[in-house]
Amino acid sequence: MEWPGDFPDDHAFVELMVPGLSSEMDFDQFLKDTEEKLNLNANSIEQQLKELQAKMSDSRAGDRPPSPSECLQWFNLRAHSSFRPVTTGHQELMEFFRALQQYLRSEDEGKEEATLQLLLNLSAQCGVCFPCTPSSCSSLHPQPTASSVHLVHTVRDDASLEIQEVWDDVRLQLRRHLLDRLSPRSPEHPGPASISTLSIPDRVHCLQQLFFLYPESEVLTHYQRLRGQSVLDLLLSALSSSPGGETGFDRLAAGFHSAVPALTQALTDELHVLSRLAEPHTILGFLNTAYLSTVTHELASQMERECETALRDNTTLSSKIKKYSARSRATVAPMELPMKNRSFSLTSHQLRALTQLACTLLGFERTVRELVTNMTFVDCTGETPSIKGILKKSKEDSQTTTDGKKSPAEASLHTPEAKVLEFDWRSAFRGLVPHMAHCVKVVLDDACAKSLHQEKALHSSGHTSVTMASTTGDTSNTQLREDSFYTYSERDTPKMIAKFCGAIVTELDALLPLAAACRESSLLEVRSSFVEACGRAAFAVLDRLQERALEVPTSAPLKNLPALLATCIYVLQRLEHYRGRLKDSNATAAKVPLTLLPIQKCHETVEALRDQLTSYCIQVCSTCILQDAESHHWADPKPFYEGERCSFSVQMWFYFLCGLRSDLWAVLPPDLAKEVLGQVLSETLQLLVRRYAWARPSYKRHLQIRCDITAVLLYVEQLMWSVCQSPEALVRSSPYSAIVIIAGGSDWPYQIHSLCEQLLTVLVIVTAPLSLLYRIFTVDQVKESATHESDGPAVHWLNAINPDLFSEQVLRDGLMGQAASACQLRLLTSDPGRNPRLLLRMLLYRDCHLPRMLLESSHFCQESSLEMSAVSCKAGDDFIVALFNLFSCLNNVPKALTQALQPYLERAQIWEHLYTLADTTQTVPAVVSCVRAIVTKSTNSLLVHLVSMVMGWQATEEPSGALFKQNVPESVLAKIPKEWNYTTLEAKGKEPATKTVISLTIQALSFIFTNLPLAVASVPLPIRYLFQVAEKQLSQHSRQLRLVGLLLWALLGCLIQGLEDPHTIEQISGLALDRGAKEPLSLLAECLQATMGIQQKGVPKPTMHKVLQTLEEKRPKWMSMQLQKARKLCSDSVFERGRESGVAAAELTEQKIGLMLLEVCHKAGGSDYLRQIYHIIQGNEELLMYKLSGGADSPSNPPHLVNFDLCSESQGDTSGFDPLHQFDHIGRKKLDQSAVVDWAWDWPMLLPAYQGMSQVTFKTLLANRWEMQEGAELEDGEKSMVEELQRAYFVCCCSPRPQDPPEADETLAEQTRGETQPSDKSAAQ
Repeated sequence: MEWPGDFPDDHAFVELMVPGLSSEMDFDQFLKDTEEKLNLNANSIEQQLKELQAKMSDSRAGDRPPSPSECLQWFNLRAHSSFRPVTTGHQELMEFFRALQQYLRSEDEGKEEATLQLLLNLSAQCGVCFPCTPSSCSSLHPQPTASSVHLVHTVRDDASLEIQEVWDDVRLQLRRHLLDRLSPRSPEHPGPASISTLSIPDRVHCLQQLFFLYPESEVLTHYQRLRGQSVLDLLLSALSSSPGGETGFDRLAAGFHSAVPALTQALTDELHVLSRLAEPHTILGFLNTAYLSTVTHELASQMERECETALRDNTTLSSKIKKYSARSRATVAPMELPMKNRSFSLTSHQLRALTQLACTLLGFERTVRELVTNMTFVDCTGETPSIKGILKKSKEDSQTTTDGKKSPAEASLHTPEAKVLEFDWRSAFRGLVPHMAHCVKVVLDDACAKSLHQEKALHSSGHTSVTMASTTGDTSNTQLREDSFYTYSERDTPKMIAKFCGAIVTELDALLPLAAACRESSLLEVRSSFVEACGRAAFAVLDRLQERALEVPTSAPLKNLPALLATCIYVLQRLEHYRGRLKDSNATAAKVPLTLLPIQKCHETVEALRDQLTSYCIQVCSTCILQDAESHHWADPKPFYEGERCSFSVQMWFYFLCGLRSDLWAVLPPDLAKEVLGQVLSETLQLLVRRYAWARPSYKRHLQIRCDITAVLLYVEQLMWSVCQSPEALVRSSPYSAIVIIAGGSDWPYQIHSLCEQLLTVLVIVTAPLSLLYRIFTVDQVKESATHESDGPAVHWLNAINPDLFSEQVLRDGLMGQAASACQLRLLTSDPGRNPRLLLRMLLYRDCHLPRMLLESSHFCQESSLEMSAVSCKAGDDFIVALFNLFSCLNNVPKALTQALQPYLERAQIWEHLYTLADTTQTVPAVVSCVRAIVTKSTNSLLVHLVSMVMGWQATEEPSGALFKQNVPESVLAKIPKEWNYTTLEAKGKEPATKTVISLTIQALSFIFTNLPLAVASVPLPIRYLFQVAEKQLSQHSRQLRLVGLLLWALLGCLIQGLEDPHTIEQISGLALDRGAKEPLSLLAECLQATMGIQQKGVPKPTMHKVLQTLEEKRPKWMSMQLQKARKLCSDSVFERGRESGVAAAELTEQKIGLMLLEVCHKAGGSDYLRQIYHIIQGNEELLMYKLSGGADSPSNPPHLVNFDLCSESQGDTSGFDPLHQFDHIGRKKLDQSAVVDWAWDWPMLLPAYQGMSQVTFKTLLANRWEMQEGAELEDGEKSMVEELQRAYFVCCCSPRPQDPPEADETLAEQTRGETQPSDKSAAQ
């Protein structure tokens, strides 16, 4: 729908960003609104042109009306010569200029502003264009040309030199006044020095007034000189005030570090100002000269002084490190020779200061580049061979002398245009290149030698264990992960490393910014020195790691190997980061990247250490732990320990693996730790399979095999929680795992499942009751064909050992319900680190069941009022906020936020708080504050634009109050040439104030309703769904919400509250509002209240009714239509996408979880929210497991309330290893040996499952039974069953032993290296 022709409006585009993964309806509405705004703006421009045509026709009576293109040319100052000049009398013009001159020389206050306003009014009302020649034209060209004085009315072309001189004097005084206003040292702006004290609109206004008096290039030249001096003053102020008393290069580093934030803010403001006045390349030239060149010159000058000081101090006191006094800095003699020809050495402290300085300037360079790219749309982020960083040498710079004292403003008489930013700060370091290169080499070599020497001395003193240092709390690691070149996640990074290596890497990290900054050809010597020193340090560290690894196990403990492996991985990751950081597209810089040789050696060392670790662990198990002669004496006629316990070797095997897990969990990256533990478990499990497959026990010992295998399966089931990455890997064998293994990969959970299946096979065939075995395999043999087919990759051994959790349905269909939640929780807390994928999956599973359970078990939802400490309440609120911030950004699952917080929302009556969201006077729960912050973020964008509309209207309609306080005296007004037909505002008569306020309010109201759908679309989908659910709960307010709905009610309410609160408006917009600006905003708030159906307090203003009536007449039912558009974005159809994606476990694929995790981590603080939630879950694992298990297998006195007050660095029980506790425990449960001995196996269920097994395997295991051995004492019934089995399965019935048991045994043992289950192998045979 188009606006009527007599109702123009400007529909600006407000910065309301639609969420990244919003609904399709949001984007459709956004595109429709954009198209409508473009059409409305086009209509508005046409209407304004029509009005302009009418005005110009009135001023040019008798001529034809100008065309639209001619009207647009009126705004082009370069095309003014196309208009016909109209002469003005010489004497009249002279008298007018002299009157202005005398008035400006008077002592009247505000005379400059009054004069400027008069000249602007003459130009706007009468079409007068005053001479806008360069200030130097008066002396160079006595006769002004026609191009200098023309417009609709112009000054006579033959104006005398006297008129030009008077006019130049008038505008010179005006220029001084305007430049004084722009200057930070203006008398009207007392206080500390800064770049500028004027607001951005005021600066724009001042520059526009200067453009009215002088050409743009000259104005920008003066302004550029002013800004350059302000930048210089700021730098000198920062360098002279060192709070820590720093001297030398420390003073430079600290000074520039403190000045950069102010410079960045000044540059941002400058871009806001200039982007409204000049072209992008003119802006680049201005920034190059006024800001970047000033910083470069001052840096070069300061560096030169400090180099002279360092030259004097370091050469006279080369053996000492000395702080430089203020007097020594003040008496700096000029350099007589280039610095590179003067011999002196930098100290390590000075090198660190230079590195800090380079790091500060690198960050400033990057920030400037991003600012310019984002605000001028000129691409300054690309790297080209001709650009040094974002630097490109100009011709003027190449001619600049090296004294550094030449002012950047003196380098050119006008503002040059530039295509790139020119920030040559690296040139200040060129004189120190050989000294920095030498110092880098010395510092890094010394640091490496010192750390290695300290480690060797500690080792020689008898300290054989590796001294460790944590990497999680290292600030350099935090900064490193924020670096775009760093590609390793937290789960890939070791937790602990050798302390000596950490010290060396810290030194390398400290000097990396300096090496990264030195990418010009003249600075490459520094980078080359860093690369060489880095390579030497890497080789030295790797040699030491290999040396210490060789000492295991002869003179060093096993736990050294995981520590050495973690250290080597850490070094490898840092080297690869350095290589990526120093790699440059610049062909010259590419000559000195970090070489691949140390990286290749790191890779080889990592593989060697890992192989050593796994092979040693397997060797220890095979040669020591599992070698127990007493336990393995299968032919012993006496029972093992009276048949009351399992073998010692099996128990110690599990004990060893638990200790190994503790060592791996403490230092290695989580994924690698799980991989190593899985490999050791799988390889050692093969040894146990081989042992029990070959065992031929006596009658007294066959129960020991049953007890041992039962214990092994219980132990493996406990360890599988630490090995598996997902619930699917725990309960199912993936069909692709066999392909992975055939291809040379490794899938340890799959292999462990296969080995446990084989152990269960041994247990069933060797130890099952003979009568049941005979009946199943002889009497019921006809059923073999039915059972021969495999049921798929179901893990039968888990069902046999823990049928309650791993039922047949679970193994067939996967974990579901409470069991799946318990499984996910146990996998999460058994993981060596925080697994964000599993955590997010668990939080979303079953409609966010786990977060709801946490809140239901917390003090938030307890019936009885509990006395909670302030700390606990604060911790609980922090957890609620973390949940809210996590789920509010998941637009893929919009219902998750409401589902997760449902118990809390209902208990705390959050629905009512959402209805009164705009009320900031009452105390509200933390989650309400979070919702309000999101809603007000959308309304603030509207509010800023509304304030700018009102301020612009005030500047136009109330010039006497907004622009100047003093009226021009009558003596000046009387001298205005009569033919200009100038009429003062008082004589002309102003449009009634009420009418202009109504027009402004209508425009503001139409702006709000035009952008209302976009404001709703900018609210994340989870918040919209929360409001939709809350609206259904607020039936008592259905009458108020019937028109707009709860979200629009809250959004408009927050907007109204902002309009009525001057403090909020001033804080958001940065503008101080007077009474004239507050009244239109208050009227706008009343109009919005009326559209929402809110009852007005007192008698409504007639103006408000007039506004709504006029708007309705101009555009009938338009506001209602816009409200319906906005409400549609909160309807059920928007959340259909959430229902389609769902939060069901089956639909939460790895890809979806990965996308949502990426969305969370890209949000500010997203990773911290996940970490906080993880620690709360980890700390309350016992309570959660009790709830999920329904009280079964839970402690006698479980906790009743969730504890939110936990240390952020708390560790789960799996990370600690208590030798005395772990010796006789499986996890948290005490190992009951008698229960293992008397384990109730369901033989009728197990035996039929093996009817279709491999005949070779069955015959081998059958021959190992004690009843099949010679001399076995059997009863008559047993003898007949044995004879029948022998006739059925053995070739030689006279002998109870098969002819080739060794080969058959080997076949069973080698199944671990194959990829088929026993049933598959049977089918193949």
